[in-house]
Amino acid sequence: MSLTLTPNHPAAAHLRRLFLAVITASFVFLLAWVVYLATSLPEHREVAHWDIAWVGFDCFLVAAIGMTALWAWLRRPILIPWAIITATLLCCDAWFDIVLDWNTPDLPISLLTAGVGELPLAALLFYAAWRLIRLSMAAAWARSGRGEPPRMWRVRMSIFEHSAVPRDEHTGEH
Repeated sequence: MSLTLTPNHPAAAHLRRLFLAVITASFVFLLAWVVYLATSLPEHREVAHWDIAWVGFDCFLVAAIGMTALWAWLRRPILIPWAIITATLLCCDAWFDIVLDWNTPDLPISLLTAGVGELPLAALLFYAAWRLIRLSMAAAWARSGRGEPPRMWRVRMSIFEHSAVPRDEHTGEH
């Protein structure tokens, strides 16, 4: 038997509070961690297993691109998170390639691959995910008889609310 949580269910409210606490604490911790790293890391360091780190990262990137392509070919909505994951990994790859090649003869190649390959593909994937979410919202809104959906940032997640319809800013009504 599966448990279905309604927005009013106490467990749903508890899970939301727990999620908010964890994600907010993570944000605060990472801010402090970045300050610590910025002031304590050495500028130069010899690293063992450099090749394993990069090959491993690129294997994850290849897997993510493969999953994105698979779900795109199959026209499945799970494409959306895979597109976001892949775009994020592409941005990370471009960042680290450029930063780590900054004072080396490999910098022009890193800039070229980032500017012509990784970052444009990441932008395309982020845009595709955003458009697919908007199209899904528009279809759901139309099926429910609400017409054109509002901007994504104004729509509340229905699992956490009594109604997924945004409140009017002036009247407070749905």
